[in-house]
Amino acid sequence: MTNQKIGNFEAIALVLTVMVNHVVLNLPKRIISSTSSGTIVNILFITIVALVIVYLICKLLEKFPNLDILDIANFLGGKWLKTLIGILFLAYFLFTVSITLRSFSEGLKIIFFPRSSVGVIMILFLVAIVITNKLGFHAIVRSNLFVMPIILFSILFVFISNFGNFTVQRALPLLGEGAYTTFFAGTSNLFAFSGIVYLYFIPPYLKNISDQKKISLISVLLSGICLLLSVATLLFISPSAITAEETFPLYLASRNIEFGRFLQRLDALFLLIWIISLVAYLSISFSFATKVFQKLLNIKHTKWYIGLFTLFIFTFSLIPENMYQIIFIENTVYQYVVLVIVFAVALSLLVLANIKYNVIQKKKGSVLIDKAPV
Repeated sequence: MTNQKIGNFEAIALVLTVMVNHVVLNLPKRIISSTSSGTIVNILFITIVALVIVYLICKLLEKFPNLDILDIANFLGGKWLKTLIGILFLAYFLFTVSITLRSFSEGLKIIFFPRSSVGVIMILFLVAIVITNKLGFHAIVRSNLFVMPIILFSILFVFISNFGNFTVQRALPLLGEGAYTTFFAGTSNLFAFSGIVYLYFIPPYLKNISDQKKISLISVLLSGICLLLSVATLLFISPSAITAEETFPLYLASRNIEFGRFLQRLDALFLLIWIISLVAYLSISFSFATKVFQKLLNIKHTKWYIGLFTLFIFTFSLIPENMYQIIFIENTVYQYVVLVIVFAVALSLLVLANIKYNVIQKKKGSVLIDKAPV
């Protein structure tokens, strides 16, 4: 599949799709709950930190052009390390698809289909995921490029349309419960930039590898802006009411939008748009899971594992018994999974790989000097 290259805009949309879909779910609620009125400052802070980390990632990847994190793991520790990292990221992608699918399906059940089984709703999403993956990775990425501007516009529209409902004083005091909560404890909100995980896998698919740094920085910056607009909307409306709700806080904000008597209840339109976006996000993450599995077992054409992964996702999604367990997994388990795998493990691997690369280059240089004629 690496012969199907993707352009800059497609790659940016790829990273953005993670952020916007978690924004629609409970991500803003989680951040507001942890930093209260200091949320705006916290988002600005973690966006700057995320940009610095992404810049570091790009510098570390420069010595390994057109290689993904699995290839770099193979360079660093051989096949055993490649297998270990591959299993880790495979589990990560399947876990994120499972919990996101269950969370969104549970939200739809609570709001629109209280008499329907959540399993039936998930099956409908899984059918869509399987169909899109049958069409191929390139088709998914192209479709996501078409959907993403609409999603971003919907978030901006919800923000602008709620101006009349804003109480800006709710952002005071600016540091919330203090500098420690906003800047130190609030650093854990970096998990909001989980889309960074795609940056470890997209280098082999880029048309122009020299644009990788630009793609990475722009996608993270746009993700930060998107997150800022979302949390600002919820914070300025009524943070206490938002944090009391179990699901879809941004959907609740869209319910307040009205333009006269003939343009009301636009929330249904926004929800349709966000459903399409969710399918794109789940399809992309599912596709990366299959690619990791393909690379680990060196499989090229067999597609039997798509059904296996679908069954696993459906089974794992049913494990949480209620919405409270789902929210706990989203807010606590998912947070630490992202911080450990996407940031700690992957960054450590890149640093060690660069150290090994530099040592090898120095040895080569010393050998050339020793063999130079006197």
